[in-house]
Amino acid sequence: KKETLTVETDEDGTITYRNADGDFHNSHGPAIVWADGEKEYYINGERHNANGPAIINADGDKAYWMHGKRHNPHGPAVIWVNGQHKEYYIKGQRHNPNGPAIVRANGEKSYYINDNKLTEAEFKAWQAEQTAK
Repeated sequence: KKETLTVETDEDGTITYRNADGDFHNSHGPAIVWADGEKEYYINGERHNANGPAIINADGDKAYWMHGKRHNPHGPAVIWVNGQHKEYYIKGQRHNPNGPAIVRANGEKSYYINDNKLTEAEFKAWQAEQTAK
């Protein structure tokens, strides 16, 4: 069955694609293309892009989303400030078993496992425990 999308361009030049239910949706590209060039990908009203970032800002900031949750199993799910700020998420939870889940542009680091914040010492102990299993 071929889907029917409603495509609209507003007075600012922003283009939106919606499904029959009125939700942002485009299975072949971004569902919102803002006048400044920002792109947002949605499937049936949920931010989603299985093939790359679901949000690409005009300045190059990126955010990866799958099924409405920040998610990237292959690297940071949020990349800002020319790659100097990174956040790691799995299924909407801050999580990085290999290092800090948040690295800010100023160098500050925060460690999370399954959305639980850990000190660096707690994180290293957790990693050692995983290695011992």
